[in-house]
Amino acid sequence: ISVTGGSLVIVCLRYYVRTCLLKSLGPDDWSVLVAWIASCGYSISIIFETKWGLGVTSIDNMPPENVYNYGLFQYIGAPFYVIGLYGFKLSLLLSYLRVVGYASSSYRKVTIGVIMVITAAHVAFTLVFLFECQPISLQWDPSISGKCVDAVAFYTSFSALTIFFDVVIMLLPFPILIRSKIQNRKKLILLGLFALGILITIVQALRFQTIQNLQNYLDSSKIIMWSTIECNLGIIVTCIPTLAPMVQYFSERSKFGSSSNENREPLSQYALGTWRTQGSGLQRTTDIGVGAGNGSTELILDSNGITKRTEVIIDSAQRNSGYRI
Repeated sequence: ISVTGGSLVIVCLRYYVRTCLLKSLGPDDWSVLVAWIASCGYSISIIFETKWGLGVTSIDNMPPENVYNYGLFQYIGAPFYVIGLYGFKLSLLLSYLRVVGYASSSYRKVTIGVIMVITAAHVAFTLVFLFECQPISLQWDPSISGKCVDAVAFYTSFSALTIFFDVVIMLLPFPILIRSKIQNRKKLILLGLFALGILITIVQALRFQTIQNLQNYLDSSKIIMWSTIECNLGIIVTCIPTLAPMVQYFSERSKFGSSSNENREPLSQYALGTWRTQGSGLQRTTDIGVGAGNGSTELILDSNGITKRTEVIIDSAQRNSGYRI
């Protein structure tokens, strides 16, 4: 519950930045919201599992009347878990397309290809979770006859592929960022933020080890604990880079005071822009249109290095014999 609440706070801060400061919501923002809703659904199913026996490790200690409901809520929670994992992965990939998606056509194609593979894989994972037993009700009602896939083998394969996907996603933006012409300090910060994904990989490795030590179908409390941490930590890590404009904004306010608001550049300049490779490296320019009032600007790239062009639109109206500006 605590990690789910913590991820909710981070998601809310992300939406504050994107709606109030930058006034620009994208598909990556909606994707991470879906991930959190799924994570919340998974946490709710865990609460009910706890009521019906989660934490009991011995079959002999499990009341027979609890087995049905315990298995049912475990079955209900599995798709939420998979959707939560998929949601934050998709959010990261969509943010790559937004930030550096136009750096090169090959990078964009690779990113879209990764999205397609990960989407297909998580659809397959969900279907296996839903139909791993025939009949389906055998997953929560052991009194009926039927057959199931090898659960340990499936969970092991699922965890191994999840680790692989996360490593690929974590490393995907590195070639573009390393070749970019942004300041070395900012480059290191961005690389460090994306490298936070290694925390998720560590949690997944711990979860993977727990699967190897399963004793029976009731011995799942540690797996569920690591699964909850994995899902919510992924959401948090996905959202952290988007909070940079908020940190910069409030840092400037505390430094200069509210009286300097008139001299401060529009908040839209803090948005992660679009990058394109031209010549020998990655370049970016920022166009700031004053007077448009849309709170978000199109970031255009120039072939002569990093430049910033400020375009000021001044409205004038004729009054009597002169002009009022």
